[in-house]
Amino acid sequence: MNFRITLAGLAWLALGVPASAQLQPLTKIIVPYAPGGSTDVLSRLLADHIQKASAGKQFIIENRPGAGAVIGTEAVFRAPPDGSTIGVVANSFLINAKIKQLAYDPLTGFEPLCHLVDSPQVIVVNASSPYRTLADFLADARANPGKHSIGSLGPATTQHVAVAMFLKTAKIDLNYVPFTGGAPATNAILGGHVTSIIGNYSEIVSQIEAGTLRVLATTNATRIKPLPDVPTVRELGLDFEVTAWFALVATGKTPAPVVNALIDAFSSAMKSPEILARLDKLQLYPVNSCGAGFAAFLRQQDAVMGPVVKEAGIKE
Repeated sequence: MNFRITLAGLAWLALGVPASAQLQPLTKIIVPYAPGGSTDVLSRLLADHIQKASAGKQFIIENRPGAGAVIGTEAVFRAPPDGSTIGVVANSFLINAKIKQLAYDPLTGFEPLCHLVDSPQVIVVNASSPYRTLADFLADARANPGKHSIGSLGPATTQHVAVAMFLKTAKIDLNYVPFTGGAPATNAILGGHVTSIIGNYSEIVSQIEAGTLRVLATTNATRIKPLPDVPTVRELGLDFEVTAWFALVATGKTPAPVVNALIDAFSSAMKSPEILARLDKLQLYPVNSCGAGFAAFLRQQDAVMGPVVKEAGIKE
């Protein structure tokens, strides 16, 4: 990882050269997911904003889904280290390295740009459930081991890690059901096929607002703005936190002035009132931690998730 970013940026400013001058004429943002999801929407919003702000510079989105985001991420890893290709990464960036043989190391093979946003995770039950609080649910689960179930958005996902941490810290025995995305998981709990799920608040907010799902807790570090009365799991005595996060990386060994210019462009875009308003509607929470701060976050997340993945036997 290149930690000369700040010094390089100051040098260019001292020379009177704008950071945008270091951007490539065309920058490709690889999104390792299918079009239409929150990550894709966020990437397009930022690309459009930066393109308008940096005259003559183009930013395009290329969706390259597959293999749990590995295909798109490997394309970034193998791209020329000149800033012409950058990529969106999320929790799977680190999880995949624990369960697959990869061509790259997520901690050393890329230049960390910016941790953009977090997407809160919530533990929910069907609104017709007798459980009004997480304590109610845990009491019944402990009294009846194996009676209840909990679903996630799929194997080896952020939610799978959250389920593993939940079961361990709560000391309960639930049947784990991995689905193939947010929609199947939501349909299953609405249909009474699972007792609970851990999912992205942004994906199930309409059911929560409609009163068909009840939120028992959030796995966030803090309570989330739309649900001020819903406690975090840590407030309830469960010592863990999990949030879905989305970020940007550049190909490893990209020159420091180019990395600095990319950081400047995306960090500035993340402060735009227009972008912040859209994030609020998407239920995504701005973080905007870049460079060395984001690198430290990656190391911390890797240290936390590694043992969980191993102990829980998480696989694809």
